[in-house]
Amino acid sequence: MASVGKIARRTFLIGAAAVAGGVAVGYYYYRKPFPNPLEAELGKGEATFNPYVKIGADNTITIVAPRAEMGQGISTTLAVMVAEELDVGLDRVKVEHGPASYAYYNAAILEEGGPFAFFDESMTAQAVRSGLGVVGKFLALQGTGGSASTRDGFDKMRQAGAAARQMLIAAAAQKLGVAAADLETADGSILHKPSGKSLTYGAVAAVAAAMAPPAEVRLKDRADWKLLGKPQKRIDMLAKVTGAPIFGIDVRLPDMLYGTVKMSPRFWSRPVKADLSRAEKMTV
Repeated sequence: MASVGKIARRTFLIGAAAVAGGVAVGYYYYRKPFPNPLEAELGKGEATFNPYVKIGADNTITIVAPRAEMGQGISTTLAVMVAEELDVGLDRVKVEHGPASYAYYNAAILEEGGPFAFFDESMTAQAVRSGLGVVGKFLALQGTGGSASTRDGFDKMRQAGAAARQMLIAAAAQKLGVAAADLETADGSILHKPSGKSLTYGAVAAVAAAMAPPAEVRLKDRADWKLLGKPQKRIDMLAKVTGAPIFGIDVRLPDMLYGTVKMSPRFWSRPVKADLSRAEKMTV
């Protein structure tokens, strides 16, 4: 039996598409994924599987956590979701924010924007949330807020990690000449216990990334979780307590000048005149 959520998405699709800019877009365009922005900026030896995972030939594993880290720990939380399904520990991965891209749209931030309390699970509330989620896909807002990042990423980021893992296993099976079902993964490697052979993720990343994504992504059972649901060290904590991050205020350039906006001492007053000629001649 189809879930209320799935029924509601189809039911609200036409109305949601109209709100977002046109019924002609249709169900196909709603389901069609956005392009992977990581493909345009891969380093030497790097391969990307989806907008959230990059793996280098040297077995460097990079996870993209595309929500703004504002002290709430979201970069760690989102990275754990991918790492769990990819079968690697947080100590084995690099975490990046990633580029601006429609691929990182936040659907949950709109889903919870309706006139219903978060604990309201009535059919009407679920239908409205589903409809707003469709709008979120069309608007493709890459936003952080409303405590929506974990809800939005919980499925999509686990699926990203699981899909990459399945593709890596398929590539390893091809290279070792064994059945994929006979392979296991652990700590960034694919193991074939009967023969004792193993390959790192990096050794097969390029071949795996060129494969078609799996039609069905298999997620781990909750009972098999090693990271999710358990305390984790914040990936950004060491850098923060040692003052390593460089902010705009830290930048120092030769002969650098400082500027500020001069505020009027009185409300509602307007400038009498302004000479912008010198500023307009400046180029970046």
